Amino acid sequence: MGASNSVDEFFEYRVEYCHIGSEFTSDRHFTARDVNHALSMFEFARRKDDMKVDIKKVERWNRWADRWEEESIVALEEISEVKL
Repeated sequence: MGASNSVDEFFEYRVEYCHIGSEFTSDRHFTARDVNHALSMFEFARRKDDMKVDIKKVERWNRWADRWEEESIVALEEISEVKL
């Protein structure tokens, strides 16, 4: 007892976006280690479905406070740099 496991912690992320030319907002949920991992999964889904979108915000579920918390805008700017 007392031995710690080096297990990654995962979080739930919600990516809110609009299709280009539409005002209708959609969202997709991802379970990931960090915001960059969630954005890379969103980018994969976007390319697979050939979607042209504007990301409005990315939020992480805070299970202790029972609420969504917005991720920093800096992380959103990094989506173009995410490599699959």
